[in-house]
Amino acid sequence: MSLNLDPRQRAMLQEMGVRVWQPLAPVGDLPSAAKTIAVHVDPSSGKAGFGQNSQPDGALVAAAASPAPAARQDEPPPRPSHAAPSAPPAPAPSGHTPDGGAQPGWRLGQAQRLYADSAQAGGARWLVLAQAPPAALQAPAFEGDAGRLLDNMMRAARLNQDAGAVLFAPLVRQTVSGAMDEFSAALAALVEEARPDMVLVMGRLAAQALLASSEPFGKLRGQPHALHGFRAVVTHDAPYLLRCPHDKAKAWDDLCLAMSLAARES
Repeated sequence: MSLNLDPRQRAMLQEMGVRVWQPLAPVGDLPSAAKTIAVHVDPSSGKAGFGQNSQPDGALVAAAASPAPAARQDEPPPRPSHAAPSAPPAPAPSGHTPDGGAQPGWRLGQAQRLYADSAQAGGARWLVLAQAPPAALQAPAFEGDAGRLLDNMMRAARLNQDAGAVLFAPLVRQTVSGAMDEFSAALAALVEEARPDMVLVMGRLAAQALLASSEPFGKLRGQPHALHGFRAVVTHDAPYLLRCPHDKAKAWDDLCLAMSLAARES
C-alpha cells in the first residue's frame, strides 16, 4: 500500500493509538543499512503490530531510522602559553606610594594644656594625641561637637579633677614630602617634655601610624603599648564616635584601661 495515507486511514490509526511518522525521504533513496520499522494492520482483526523489514499485507506506515551522526572529533587542547610571567611590581621608594605619590604624613598641632586650674599635685600626667581634621590645628581643643564630646570623655575619666596635668595635641593627616620625619621629631620632643604617665592616642589611623603597626585597630585596642618609652593606650577619636555612637562603650573601656594603668605609674 502507498505511504500516502488518506484521511480515513490516518483517523483509524490514530484511534488505535498508532503514531504515524512520515519519511523524510523516499524509501528507495535511503541507505541500504537503514532499517524499516513497519506497522502492520490485519484487515480481518483490525489490530496493528510492529515488525522490522517486514512486507505489510494491509495499511503500512514506514519510517527509516536516520543513520547516527558521525562522532565529533574532540578539538585538540589549546597549546600552552609560553609567555613569561609578568614580573612583580618594583617596591616603591621610601616616602612614596606605589602610584608615585608621596606617602600620607602627619602634622602635630600646637600642644594645649587642659584643666590647668584644677590640676592636682601628685596626679597622673596625661598626654592626649587625637586624630583631627586640618581645621583643628588652629582651633581650641573643645570647639564644636567633637570638642564637646572630647571634654565629656575627659570629665568622665575625671581628668579635670584628678590629673596632675593634661596636655592635648591634635594630629592631622597630610600628604607632604618628608612630613613623617619632621612629625616624628616633633612628637619625640613633645613626649620627652611632657613625660606622661599615660599617652592616650585617639583615632585608628593615628594609632597605626604612631605605633608603626598594620594590625587591625580592634587588635590594637584593649592592651598597653609603648610610645617613645612611655605607656600608651589607643581608642576611638571623637569625630568617629559622633558618626558611630554605638562604639562609645568601647571607648569607655579604653579609658578605664588607661586610668588603671596611669594610676599605677603615678
